[in-house]
Amino acid sequence: MTDPQIYLDLLNLTCIGLLGWGLIRPERTYQFPFFMGAIFVSFILPQAIALRDNPTVVTPEALARVLLMTILCASMCWIGYQFRPNTQLLIKLNIDLDEQKLFKAGIGLLSIAYSSNFLLSKITIQTTSAGTWQGPATILYFLGNVIYVAFGIFLIQTLKYPKLKNLIFTVLASLPILQAIILSGRRQPTIAFLVVIGFSFWFVLRYIPPRWYFVVATIGGLYLIPLLGALRGGFWELLFSGDWQTLISSSQQSFDSLLKGDILELRNAAVMMDAAVKTSQFGYGTGFWDSIVFQYVPGQLLGYGFKASLQFKLTNYDLGSLYGYTASTGTTVTAIGDTFVEFYYFGCLVLALIAYMFKNLWISAIYQQSTISALLYMGLISSSMIGITHGIGRFCQEFIFQILFVGGTAYFSRVRTKPDHKTFSKYGDSL
Repeated sequence: MTDPQIYLDLLNLTCIGLLGWGLIRPERTYQFPFFMGAIFVSFILPQAIALRDNPTVVTPEALARVLLMTILCASMCWIGYQFRPNTQLLIKLNIDLDEQKLFKAGIGLLSIAYSSNFLLSKITIQTTSAGTWQGPATILYFLGNVIYVAFGIFLIQTLKYPKLKNLIFTVLASLPILQAIILSGRRQPTIAFLVVIGFSFWFVLRYIPPRWYFVVATIGGLYLIPLLGALRGGFWELLFSGDWQTLISSSQQSFDSLLKGDILELRNAAVMMDAAVKTSQFGYGTGFWDSIVFQYVPGQLLGYGFKASLQFKLTNYDLGSLYGYTASTGTTVTAIGDTFVEFYYFGCLVLALIAYMFKNLWISAIYQQSTISALLYMGLISSSMIGITHGIGRFCQEFIFQILFVGGTAYFSRVRTKPDHKTFSKYGDSL
């Protein structure tokens, strides 16, 4: 059996390679491989170290397997990005928009988000035994997330045309997001908010922060991710109150708790992967379908029995019987876990496919100046990072969401006369 330290060393080199690839040229720091390198360093790598030091039910063989799969997944985030983009897809993404219609679409999305959030505040939220939401609250929460698309539209408009009207709507779109960040301390809205701002400035003004900013942000993520998970809204209370000593102490405690390894998403992944091998039961993509059904088929309207009948649940292993192990409530299996239990080691190719998709969106947004591609890129890059931490099933859910609402925005806002399309054969050295 290969020494786990060798796998950890290889994982370190892979992560350094992803980050180094981005830092060599500043414009690459907004591209998919660098973002994935940052999330692997700040979220996955500390868990890998903690799992090695505190494997509990994870056997040496299972530990080696999950570390190898982690290396493969991280590598695919770069390998998939190296293929040349699809010319036909670039043509389809290069949609000429009527900016007045685009602004109206933004107002419509803003109205949907505010209405959904208002209704959500007025109803009693139903929860399952596991504490997850169910019933009308899930639909309202789903619709409320269109605020991120509206925020991207208005911010791009403000940077292009710095008028008071554009600024006002940008602020209005940012308020629900800031509320989720500051009052609830939620991590995904924080990442999404920063990504939309950063990428919008690059898309419109070609402004990008210096390299040291991204280095500091990546290192800071090592401490901030577990800290925000532990404190939630309390993080911002400490920050705004200026209680730096408590904040620093809490940050160190959260990081130390992570390294202690009592609760690890990567342990969930290792155990599930071992169960898949032991039972020879893989999902072959049905797990991703089950995630889509879970998100988009309303059981409260169509019946929970009907909803359950649409799901395969091939990878619902009885971990209690097999290992005496129960995943902690609120934890996930990560992309490393759910891609493996679907397609064995070949599951890493899912990350390569996602990387290739982002390559096409980047070319379309930056070189063809496609606003629709920019909105998709901003919406999906944070979703891809959540996909690493929560699983590709979660990414599939958010991918469909972006296609529905950004695609609907494109259909409403497009110029009816078909523009001339250019075929690009050269994309510059920054790729």
